[in-house]
Amino acid sequence: MGARTPWLWLAGGVPLVAYLLTSSGHSYWLDSGEFVAAAVRLDIAHPPGHPLTQLWSKAFTLLPLGSLPFRVAVGQAVATALACVFMCRAIHSTLRTLCLDARVTWTWPLSVFGTWLSAFTYGLWFQAVRPEVYALQVLCVSVVIERACALQAQGVLADLRPLYALALALGLSLANHHFIALTILPALLPLMLRVMRSRGIRPAILACVFGLLGLGTYLYLPARALSHPAINLGDPRTLDRFYWVVSAQVYAKNHPMLAYQPFWERCCDVLVLMVDDFPLLCLAAALLGAYLGLRHAAMRRCTLLFLLVLMADGGARAWIGSNSGNPDVLGYLEPAFFALGALVSISLGSLLWLYLQHAALAHRALFSIVAGLPLLALVQLPAAYARSSLLHFAATDVLDDVRIRALPARSVIVEGAPETVFRQWELDAVEVARPDIAQLPLPFLRYPGVPAALLRAHPALTKLVRGYLRADSLREQELRALATERPVFVELDTRVPSQLYPRLRPEHLLHRFVDGPETGINAREISRQHSQLYATVYRRLGRDAREIETSRKLLWIHYIDALFFAALGARDLAREEVVRAAALHPRD
Repeated sequence: MGARTPWLWLAGGVPLVAYLLTSSGHSYWLDSGEFVAAAVRLDIAHPPGHPLTQLWSKAFTLLPLGSLPFRVAVGQAVATALACVFMCRAIHSTLRTLCLDARVTWTWPLSVFGTWLSAFTYGLWFQAVRPEVYALQVLCVSVVIERACALQAQGVLADLRPLYALALALGLSLANHHFIALTILPALLPLMLRVMRSRGIRPAILACVFGLLGLGTYLYLPARALSHPAINLGDPRTLDRFYWVVSAQVYAKNHPMLAYQPFWERCCDVLVLMVDDFPLLCLAAALLGAYLGLRHAAMRRCTLLFLLVLMADGGARAWIGSNSGNPDVLGYLEPAFFALGALVSISLGSLLWLYLQHAALAHRALFSIVAGLPLLALVQLPAAYARSSLLHFAATDVLDDVRIRALPARSVIVEGAPETVFRQWELDAVEVARPDIAQLPLPFLRYPGVPAALLRAHPALTKLVRGYLRADSLREQELRALATERPVFVELDTRVPSQLYPRLRPEHLLHRFVDGPETGINAREISRQHSQLYATVYRRLGRDAREIETSRKLLWIHYIDALFFAALGARDLAREEVVRAAALHPRD
């Protein structure tokens, strides 16, 4: 225990410091706002509910440390750092079968090197600094892999306790993000066959019991739904609704990418993502490690485990579409990234073993090189830091000021993008900001239980909600009736019919519904107002305007405004929006 403890502290402690120093006090785009709100109020997030993430993040919101979004991000950093510890142990269990440590400790620095090689990639680092489900998922998967390696490293299966810990971690993994958890099952199949061949069916049955115990975390969803939380997507109080949420069938549709992109091209996209994070030399070393590890009888089973994790996880992501522009894709690939780091360590360990077979003694200089090998992984730090750091990120807060906090009293926002819905949910949970504003979340309006809960909170939206559900479209008569009582703002997107355009006016980066006689737009006045608004927004954003998701958000706003103005015949205004968009993304 004493010899390994410093190495394990290094394996997890150094990445943890890097992650904490690059986390933001403001949550990120995409689903981050939803997960912060769900952590603060223990709400039920989008399918499959992710109950384990809510419970884990809630514990960190209780820390007296910074803002609530930062506390949730700390939970992600801690989860990823713990995953590094377990992966270091898994690599060490694999390399230990080479019996390198008879005289000096060779395997621990090799294990830390492979761990840091993965930990300091953009793919893992970025998941560790934003509220999401992937950091906790890679922790659960890392426990599964480490326990599997501990079993596979046994010559004779004498101690089956790692099997039961593995099964419990797998059940918890399924209760957090079941798709990623399922991609690990092919890697566990050889181990289960070995256990059943050696010890019979009883250990497998007992392992299933432990797995169901972890999977029982899902029972949190119906229990919490009974108390009618503020966010209750799917309202899983009944058996059919519980199944609807947990199965995530709302996403079980043909991905548009699958219709036109062959599977081999999607596999190439995933390979490009890996090459983007790992130097080609490391990928070559991983291939060599797979070959040498499979050739070595004692290390074969563990090497096969890592190889199957890499192939199954990468293949599964390619099967559902790579969508390389979305950072969530890298969250799916975290197990594959760790497997690549492990295979690189196996390659170096195998080469060291071959050298020591022919060396009279272990040279002190060689040991110094191996002991310092983890420092080589730190070469990635500058590039990964530049891509992953959210230390100065505040773009969500800047746009919240314009799109939510600055709206007139008692406004209604018809929201078309999930991100906008999540931003307001977070503001409600963290700041109790603008409780006078009512939101109509179009992306979730057909989720079970959502319309009823919305109308209980905002009865004034009854006609608008029911009209949209009947016609599957916003209708002018319902908007006009509501606009006579309250300011109505529409987030323009493809759900908004063009027939409504003449009654919409740009305001607060949204479009206000104007109830009155149709008049032409004053292009000069709108141009002046837009220029002032964008000057303020871009000045406050600073370098965040170039951050990948923020720039996409701004690009979409400019694009949809350009379409809006062009449809109304205001082509000069449309050109201004195109110029602003081109300044962000010249090639788009």
